Amino acid sequence: MNRHPVAPVTMLLVAVACILASGCGSTVQVEPPTASATAVASPSPSPTVALPPVGGPDPSYRAAVFYYPWYRTPATDGYWAHWEDPGFQPPADITSDYYPVLGAYSVADPAIVAQHFAWLREAGVGVIISSWWGQGSREDQAVPLLLDVGERYGIKVAFHIEPYEGRTAEKLLADIEYLYRRYGSHPAFYRTAAASGFSPTGGSKGLFFVWAIRFPDFDEAAVGPEYWQETVDAVHELPDGGLLIANATESDWVEDGHFDGLYNYATLKLEDGGFSWARGIPPDAWYVPSVIPGFSARRIGYPEEDYVPRLGGDTYAEQWRQALGTGVEPALVTITSFNEWHEGSQIEPAAEGAANGLGYAYQDYLPLAPDGYLALTRQWVGRYLSATWPATERIRIRLTTTSDWTTFSLVDGASWLRPNVLSASEEAVEARMDGDHFVLQQPIAHAEDGRSVQMTVDVLLADWEAGGTLSFGIGRGHLGSTKVELSKCSGSECEVAGTFTWAGIRAEARNELTVKMSVDDLLAAP
Repeated sequence: MNRHPVAPVTMLLVAVACILASGCGSTVQVEPPTASATAVASPSPSPTVALPPVGGPDPSYRAAVFYYPWYRTPATDGYWAHWEDPGFQPPADITSDYYPVLGAYSVADPAIVAQHFAWLREAGVGVIISSWWGQGSREDQAVPLLLDVGERYGIKVAFHIEPYEGRTAEKLLADIEYLYRRYGSHPAFYRTAAASGFSPTGGSKGLFFVWAIRFPDFDEAAVGPEYWQETVDAVHELPDGGLLIANATESDWVEDGHFDGLYNYATLKLEDGGFSWARGIPPDAWYVPSVIPGFSARRIGYPEEDYVPRLGGDTYAEQWRQALGTGVEPALVTITSFNEWHEGSQIEPAAEGAANGLGYAYQDYLPLAPDGYLALTRQWVGRYLSATWPATERIRIRLTTTSDWTTFSLVDGASWLRPNVLSASEEAVEARMDGDHFVLQQPIAHAEDGRSVQMTVDVLLADWEAGGTLSFGIGRGHLGSTKVELSKCSGSECEVAGTFTWAGIRAEARNELTVKMSVDDLLAAP
């Protein structure tokens, strides 16, 4: 058996580059990065290389992909990186369940990056979120090349700030200042004028994803949202501002951490809630779902329960369907990943029939072609951009109770999403949305003394039918009473449309009263 299937792969790379460039005589000069924009110059095999042409429609800056610039080879860099650990023997034997069409490559090679970005443009993806492991790291050294090639292909570069050794909240602020200083003036540096609840003004802001948000670095104890709040506020106050998207799906990372949005990176088991977390995100925060084509990291020893089969593209389709089917419009859809080969989540073309020469046959994308996920991505990006989203109306709910606990739920007639807690009593132990209902609690001793607590929350009403009836459930403990005020809102003004009180005790297991009102009574006048 051939131990080194690199020669045919290399020939394929040359053939692909020549075909896309309309002839091997076509070359493009890649200018070296300027000193002001470069931490460390990346080595390259030649100042002039044949690159695929720029063609097709412009990619979308609402579609992004996580990108890993950490791969290195002896031919380009003088050493292997990320293909060999732990104990593999590249170029034929690599740390992946799949084998790239381009072989075990270096992301310091302009031809490789150009082919990647040409493929991304073909797939309709306009943004890479590049893995970044701190100032001066290997991944930082790759940024100038990514920006220069990105400018050619219309691809923007955002940053995925990883939990490198020594990462802290203070260093996160310094890192973002560094990224602006080093790369912020480059045309391919991703910027947006879009706003969020904590960054409401316009301007041209960078976009930064923070991975493993619960751990400053993996040697430190877990932290809560409040740990990051001062830093996130400081980023918002920078001259360039900035949007920070946290790797979490709980709304308190927005409310208490002041992050601009949330992303999941990878949801391996959609049956465990899938993307339903979108419905709990505050209305001014970014919903950024991450979809995977599959997940396969058996060769590097991940638990078998982490394996997600691709099912010939069906897994990818279901991930997209659920991400777009929450009733919440994504600010950005992210794909996990373009080239995370270790975890087998890549959409980059994988070779068919490849083997390592040591008894292992690599997986492939059959029955899809090697580039099948590029075509599927183009289709789903198109569906995303042409999708319509359900109309919503903002309503205001004010709960007041003298019970130890009370809940308020929408039982039938519509749905609600994106709650925003405006106020809550300091004495309240809990005042939040929990799944599909609101919960307000106080210490039982306070309830026995007849004390009162309140919460006021805005929520978006969706999926109603004009002239229909809404059914609500008011649940509470056996102490005191609960009052609910429902208001319809227009702009900054809200008007009470219905008031309900529940002080009784039912024999059923749950002490809940069902109340009804016309949906039209809660809709603001046009």
